[in-house]
Amino acid sequence: MAKKQKKKKMPVPLLIVLCVCVAALGLSIWQLSDIFLEYKAGTDEYDDLQQYVMAEVPEDGEGTGDAGTEETGEDGTEEERVQRVALSELQAQNSDTVGWIEIPGTGISYPLMQTGDDSYYLNHTFSKKINSAGSIFVETLNSADFTDLHTIIYGHNMKNGSMFAGLKNYESPSYLVAHPTVYIDLADGTHAYQIFSVYESPSESDSYTIGFAPDEQYETFLQTLKSRSSYDTGVTVTKDDYIITLSTCTKSGEHRYLVHAKKVY
Repeated sequence: MAKKQKKKKMPVPLLIVLCVCVAALGLSIWQLSDIFLEYKAGTDEYDDLQQYVMAEVPEDGEGTGDAGTEETGEDGTEEERVQRVALSELQAQNSDTVGWIEIPGTGISYPLMQTGDDSYYLNHTFSKKINSAGSIFVETLNSADFTDLHTIIYGHNMKNGSMFAGLKNYESPSYLVAHPTVYIDLADGTHAYQIFSVYESPSESDSYTIGFAPDEQYETFLQTLKSRSSYDTGVTVTKDDYIITLSTCTKSGEHRYLVHAKKVY
């Protein structure tokens, strides 16, 4: 009769390695699921806020009047101007809301926040919940009504394509042709900004300088921004222009991707 072969036991060192690998795999799955749920929570929250955007952005040249004022209709009667975004309702939920930003066709359509601490909305959503998506927010040193010659707006470059991740697509000239205008909705209505410069910049750059007067220094600053563009946008700027800068991180995190646009109306 043949003898039964004894089952070989797994060497202890190999067993330990296997257990470590299984534990590491389990931890990675848990971390990925946690990230996915956080991304989803942020996306769902901002998707819900789209209900407060009550109309499409106007065609260029339209919507130049002040919201809440009256305009003359075709029949000669006075018509009250309609507010495109229900800012008062958003502000009732979060008083830090100063406006709404939208770039049609890019996925960028978010409330604009501003508070006394620029770090707060790096990891807090509109509802003030902690989330890595944060919010799109205006530089704390800028005027909330965008009356400064240069206003800076920040947003994260999220891996799921949300927030300001889409800005990097402006590396392609054809993308700019398809999406040339940034719309900012404030208490006085919709404003349009035409993009004139796009490029990657060090995080510590003079491109973030604010507090200008409409003088030669500001003129030089604008020409510097334009000269830094990755390609010629064909848009001119002068010291009489009000501009905005959209800023987001690059993948490396050491640089920023900047989009500059001048006010059209």
